Amino acid sequence: MGEKDIKEEKDIKEEKDKRKIKNQRVKSYFIQAAKDIILTEGVENASVRKIADQAGYAFTTIYNYYKDLNGLLLDVKNIMINDVIVHMQQESDPAKIFDLEDIKKSNHDYINYFIERPNIFTFFYSYRLHSISESQAEVLDYSHQYLITYRGFVMKGIIKEEEVFVIAKTIIYTIHGLLALYFSDNGMTIEVLYNEIDKSTEYLLKGRNWKWI
Repeated sequence: MGEKDIKEEKDIKEEKDKRKIKNQRVKSYFIQAAKDIILTEGVENASVRKIADQAGYAFTTIYNYYKDLNGLLLDVKNIMINDVIVHMQQESDPAKIFDLEDIKKSNHDYINYFIERPNIFTFFYSYRLHSISESQAEVLDYSHQYLITYRGFVMKGIIKEEEVFVIAKTIIYTIHGLLALYFSDNGMTIEVLYNEIDKSTEYLLKGRNWKWI
C-alpha cells in the first residue's frame, strides 16, 4: 500500500469518526429534550415535533437518527434507568448495606426517587413501548448488585445465596405495586407506603422462622 492509499484510508476513517461524533452529539440533544419533557410534562406530551423544537431542530431531522419516536424513547428509557442506578448508588451504596435497617432505608430512597419524579414512574411502568430485538436495547443485569446488597444476609445465614434474586425482585415488584396504588389517589399516604414495604421486607428477611443475628 502506497503513501497515497494510506492517506486516503486515514481520511476516510477520520470522516467516519467525525460523522459518528456528530451523530452521537445530535442524538444527545434529542434525548435530553425528551427527558426534560417527560420529567416536566409526562411522556404523553413527548411528541416528535415537541422534542425536535426543544432540541432546536426541525422535526424531520429526528428521522435521520431514529426510525420513529419509539426508537428515541427506548434510548431515553435506558439512560433514565441508568440515572436511577447512579442515584441509588449515591444514596444507598450497596457496599455499605449491612442489616435490615439499611435495606429499609434503601427501599425508602428508591420510593422517594419516583415520588419526586412521578412522570418517570409512569413512563417506566405504564407507557408501552413497541417490542424490539435484544440487539436494539440495552440489557441491564442487576444480578451483581443484588448479590452485593444482600451479601451480609447471606454471610449471616439469614438467607441463601440462591434466594437473593427472588427476594430482591419480590421487594422491588412490591414497591412498584405500592407506588402504583399511591399514584392512583386511593388515599394511601407515604407513611402507609413505607410501613407496608417495611413489613414485607421484614417478613422476607427475618420473618420466616429465622433468628435475626
